[in-house]
Amino acid sequence: MSETLKKTIAGLPEILPKNAKSMMQRMVAAMQEAIAADPALGATSYRSLLLKMSSDDLAREFDHSIREAMKAIQMAAAGPAHAAMGLGLSMEPMHADADSSEADFQSSTALFKKLSAKAAGLGIKSLGGYSKDVFLTAVNEAFAKSRIDPIEAKKMMPLARQTLNGELTKLYEKLDAL
Repeated sequence: MSETLKKTIAGLPEILPKNAKSMMQRMVAAMQEAIAADPALGATSYRSLLLKMSSDDLAREFDHSIREAMKAIQMAAAGPAHAAMGLGLSMEPMHADADSSEADFQSSTALFKKLSAKAAGLGIKSLGGYSKDVFLTAVNEAFAKSRIDPIEAKKMMPLARQTLNGELTKLYEKLDAL
């Protein structure tokens, strides 16, 4: 099984971009469900409409950001001469307000730490390119480049972080099972 995990992790730069759009589409659907289920959020129909109208934008921009991040990982793996050219994806949140709390990512962070320890035991150097920070930056960039007003996007970010945590939890569980 350890060989399967090694091969899968080595293939993630090709696998993740193929699934980025569907990942964001699932996140948008989950956010719409959460908005509809929680009347305390206010302006539920407006936010749900914004998400629906922007779902293609969000999926496209998330896909683009994930592809860029995976290219940077591949270039870094190719050697230091190539790594400097490909590091276009920022690891910093785009807005100071967009920073997530640890509570938003408790389950995925715990699984990522477990997976990292398992990978280190198998001689896999670093899984940092697959941490929540890379995905959260991609979500932030997708919202920033979508048609959603920045004020409304900021209000939706807690839901986006929760749904991203769910997606990452599933991803890390699948990897850990290998």
